[in-house]
Amino acid sequence: MKKAIKFTGKILLGLLIILVAAIIILLVSRLIGKSVNGKTPDGGINETMYADINGTKQWINIYGQDKDNPVLLYLHGGPGTATSWLDWSILRTLSDDYTVVSWDQRGFGHNYPDYAEDEFPTAEMFLQDGLEMTDFLREHLGKDKITLFGHSWGSVYASNLALEYPEKYDACIAISLMVDMPESKAMFKEWALEQSVNDPELHTLAEKIDPSMIVVDEEQADILTNLDEKYNYIDDYFKDADLNLYAALWFNPNCTLIQQMREMGMSRKYVDYQLKLIGGERCTTAFPMVQSLSIKDRTEYKVPYYVIVGTKDHGSINMMEEAEAYFEKVDAPDKELFYIDGGHVAPLLKTNELSEYVHRIAEKAKNS
Repeated sequence: MKKAIKFTGKILLGLLIILVAAIIILLVSRLIGKSVNGKTPDGGINETMYADINGTKQWINIYGQDKDNPVLLYLHGGPGTATSWLDWSILRTLSDDYTVVSWDQRGFGHNYPDYAEDEFPTAEMFLQDGLEMTDFLREHLGKDKITLFGHSWGSVYASNLALEYPEKYDACIAISLMVDMPESKAMFKEWALEQSVNDPELHTLAEKIDPSMIVVDEEQADILTNLDEKYNYIDDYFKDADLNLYAALWFNPNCTLIQQMREMGMSRKYVDYQLKLIGGERCTTAFPMVQSLSIKDRTEYKVPYYVIVGTKDHGSINMMEEAEAYFEKVDAPDKELFYIDGGHVAPLLKTNELSEYVHRIAEKAKNS
């Protein structure tokens, strides 16, 4: 009996040693990877800072292979969904053509908790933030104009900046374009009715969609959730990406593990903070603000305008067909519509295609 106990103890001790060794190896590899990814390219730039923007501090990382390249400002989605916990590896695929700026918008991401917000920003505050960030980057990097690059909420945000201040931008790239909530919801209803023609139960739910509701009630939320789960293609970041996002997560040079865990939804306190600001699960604060920036009837651009959409992007506030219809109405010095197979996030996750499209846009700018 004593021999068995000693033998079991030795096994447990051995397993503990192996576990501790594995953790040490992982942490050392993370430190080495972060160090390598944190290096500045020869002739390039890699700067991280908090910029003074519109009365608060806002985090940015500036990365590029060549300081002479034009500047691309990335506007993340949400509102309130900072993606710096993961997006560095995606954005760097564009750094041959652009100096890329990753920006955590007011109050979120790196800006929390030191520069947290008490109330959700208004549309006017966001636009002023965008204007001041633009001017900061133009002065800091010595550029006359910069390129806007926005995803989802960031797409309508970028579009508004380009419409309001065209003299400051050389192009606007709108990814997974948001246009107008009621119009999008009406298109989603029509699409869901088509998809559910042979499913009486879901067809009945689709008939009950009320496109006029910017902020949905519990009944409407349940309807949209059920239809989304059945018919909308939901991207799996780690499955659909053509980059190894597990490695990108682990070797992120710009975030601590605590920051990454928080952004992945592992901090109840941060999730509650986000929900408080946007108005809870129904986004009672954010959605009316987003709708106030609708671009449905604003189609005259003085800068080149490019749209990149996922072929399976069908949601109640984002419809690929709506982006197509809007693009057809756009009048701009140059415009082009690009497709990437997948859902709402696919245009960011499929970096080979994304970088190819962005390279084409950069070449157009050089030759214009």
